Amino acid sequence: MIYTCKDCSYSGNQTSQDGSCLACGSHNLERKGAKQAPAKSGKWRVSILVALWAYLIGLIIWKLDF
Repeated sequence: MIYTCKDCSYSGNQTSQDGSCLACGSHNLERKGAKQAPAKSGKWRVSILVALWAYLIGLIIWKLDF
Protein backbone atom coordinates (compact mmCIF):
# COMPACT_ATOMS: atom_id res chain seq x y z
CA MET A 1 0.00 0.00 0.00
CA ILE A 2 1.39 3.40 -0.95
CA TYR A 3 0.38 6.44 1.06
CA THR A 4 0.53 9.88 -0.58
CA CYS A 5 0.16 13.09 1.41
CA LYS A 6 -2.11 15.62 -0.27
CA ASP A 7 -0.46 18.53 1.54
CA CYS A 8 3.26 17.95 0.91
CA SER A 9 3.08 15.19 -1.77
CA TYR A 10 5.21 12.81 0.33
CA SER A 11 4.85 9.23 -0.88
CA GLY A 12 5.79 6.19 1.19
CA ASN A 13 4.85 2.68 2.24
CA GLN A 14 4.01 3.49 5.84
CA THR A 15 2.56 6.20 8.05
CA SER A 16 3.32 7.22 11.59
CA GLN A 17 1.69 5.41 14.52
CA ASP A 18 -1.26 7.80 14.60
CA GLY A 19 -1.80 7.57 10.82
CA SER A 20 -0.28 10.90 9.86
CA CYS A 21 2.28 11.82 7.20
CA LEU A 22 5.88 11.09 8.16
CA ALA A 23 7.17 14.27 6.50
CA CYS A 24 4.73 16.99 7.59
CA GLY A 25 2.41 15.35 10.15
CA SER A 26 -0.76 15.98 8.16
CA HIS A 27 -3.66 13.53 8.28
CA ASN A 28 -4.70 14.36 4.71
CA LEU A 29 -3.47 11.09 3.16
CA GLU A 30 -4.54 9.10 0.14
CA ARG A 31 -4.01 5.36 -0.16
CA LYS A 32 -2.98 3.94 -3.51
CA GLY A 33 -2.05 0.46 -4.54
CA ALA A 34 -3.40 -2.93 -5.40
CA LYS A 35 -6.53 -3.97 -3.63
CA GLN A 36 -6.46 -7.31 -1.90
CA ALA A 37 -8.65 -10.00 -3.36
CA PRO A 38 -11.22 -11.45 -0.97
CA ALA A 39 -10.14 -14.71 0.60
CA LYS A 40 -11.71 -17.75 -0.98
CA SER A 41 -12.81 -20.45 1.41
CA GLY A 42 -12.73 -23.62 -0.60
CA LYS A 43 -14.80 -26.67 0.15
CA TRP A 44 -11.62 -28.74 0.08
CA ARG A 45 -10.40 -26.92 3.20
CA VAL A 46 -13.52 -27.92 5.11
CA SER A 47 -13.24 -31.53 3.95
CA ILE A 48 -9.57 -31.68 5.00
CA LEU A 49 -10.48 -30.18 8.37
CA VAL A 50 -13.20 -32.78 8.94
CA ALA A 51 -10.91 -35.60 7.83
CA LEU A 52 -8.11 -34.51 10.16
CA TRP A 53 -10.48 -34.18 13.13
CA ALA A 54 -11.89 -37.64 12.40
CA TYR A 55 -8.36 -39.03 12.19
CA LEU A 56 -7.44 -37.41 15.52
CA ILE A 57 -10.55 -38.75 17.24
CA GLY A 58 -9.86 -42.18 15.76
CA LEU A 59 -6.31 -42.14 17.11
CA ILE A 60 -7.49 -41.07 20.56
CA ILE A 61 -10.10 -43.86 20.67
CA TRP A 62 -7.54 -46.41 19.44
CA LYS A 63 -5.05 -45.23 22.07
CA LEU A 64 -7.64 -45.51 24.87
CA ASP A 65 -8.54 -49.01 23.60
CA PHE A 66 -12.20 -49.18 24.56
